Amino acid sequence: MPRFVLPLRLACLGLFALILCGCQLPFFSGKEAGPGYAKNPCLVLALPASGPYSPIAGRIRAGAELAARELAAKGTQIRIENINTDAADWISRLASLPEACAVVGGPLQDKSYVAARNAGLLEQRVFFTFTPTLGEGDEGVRAWRFFPGPADQVDAVTDFVTDRMNIRTFGAFYPEDNYGRRMTGILEQRLRNKNISLQKAGYNPKAAQGWTTALQPLILPTRGESGQIVPQTMFEALFVPDSWKNMDMITNALSANGEDRLVLMGTTLWEQGLAGKQVPKAEKYALAIFPGAWLPASAPASLRGKGNNFWNALGYDFINFAAAVALDMRPQSAHVTARAQKAAANVRGLAPMHWDNAGQAHQRMYLFQITPSGMTPADQARLANARTAAAERAALRMQGWSQIEPEAAEAPAGRIIDPAAAPAQLEPQQQTGYQLPAGEGEAPRAAEAMPSGAAISEPVNAGAAAQPAVSAQPRPAAAAPANEGIMRSAPRPSYKLSLPARNQE
Repeated sequence: MPRFVLPLRLACLGLFALILCGCQLPFFSGKEAGPGYAKNPCLVLALPASGPYSPIAGRIRAGAELAARELAAKGTQIRIENINTDAADWISRLASLPEACAVVGGPLQDKSYVAARNAGLLEQRVFFTFTPTLGEGDEGVRAWRFFPGPADQVDAVTDFVTDRMNIRTFGAFYPEDNYGRRMTGILEQRLRNKNISLQKAGYNPKAAQGWTTALQPLILPTRGESGQIVPQTMFEALFVPDSWKNMDMITNALSANGEDRLVLMGTTLWEQGLAGKQVPKAEKYALAIFPGAWLPASAPASLRGKGNNFWNALGYDFINFAAAVALDMRPQSAHVTARAQKAAANVRGLAPMHWDNAGQAHQRMYLFQITPSGMTPADQARLANARTAAAERAALRMQGWSQIEPEAAEAPAGRIIDPAAAPAQLEPQQQTGYQLPAGEGEAPRAAEAMPSGAAISEPVNAGAAAQPAVSAQPRPAAAAPANEGIMRSAPRPSYKLSLPARNQE
């Protein structure tokens, strides 16, 4: 008998015995290769327990505990380790946890994320941060995001306005600070991808008295035959990435220049400012829309009511998501991303999220409108009707019906621009795509980036048809005149149309 036959027979007998006893070999296992699945995972919440962010952290923990109780009732016991990121020794405490406590929710503040990165913790644990951005090159490599980002907000309003409202002309009026420039840069990049240009103007956020004048290069107001102010705006939607508290002054500045026909696009800053508040003169904002990630009517029953808001849903979703990720060690980044992609369906309290193959998080945010009681899901038909009504009022006003004025109009500060004397100001500004400067750490700006969560019960009217004022067929961006569509209502061709407010960490 050849010498190799006996060992081969013994190996075959051993393999047969393993199969008979029900043992699984790695290459026969139905599970993916890599770290095992933790049946009762240990999850970490790295959040502040004191200071201005502690109320938010408390809500996140409350949502997490709710999810843990629900999972326990289904047979999965979750161990939650709470790390206070305000404590001087939080880095060492987190590092000393068992390796099996592999998945970390948080931190909430940018400075805490930087501290964890500098201490090398990102290579020891799997961080899903509650910040809108991460350090340059970090996302999907060193850490992952479990929070809506700036691009998610811009995509939500831009896609709705272009695809559902058939608008192809855009302007931006933004505060000249890091946040305003960043959000406008993202919008410009997104529009460029759609072959749409952007006209824009900035303003000093600390000098409201100059906002009316700052708007004039965009609106180009002139005097009509009867002395009325006639705007010659060359776009139909205006992006305003500023806090809700400034919107009354900004709409007054628009009205002072004769303009009240524009679709106003905001960010989640508006949601925070509107939470739980009445809106005086809500008719001024009939054409205003903004994104949000929290819609109680779409959340699980246990999250509805009881004063729950976005932050409760964030904690609830994280525990359900991280329990499905179920890592018991820090694996290779590609493996983390694969687990996140499979676990994405467990994000049920907030707007749907997914992770692409590069580990970048994307959230499909909801769209909202303004009502006297605060906010309601955006309704395409209602917006179309409001655009038609605004255009009709403007047409009458431009023909000399002086009693029909824009809401809260006031005498414009500064000169009335002669459009013939300022042709260069009508040209879209051509700049390179937005790039986050290396080392810029404006995230999380949680108060600016995310809502407090107003109660909403009305479902999104996704199937409402647009009114005749909005063409059903998209216009080629290159061929469409800037004032085509709703702006053509002009009577004559010459008439063209709760956190600190600012986290500076």
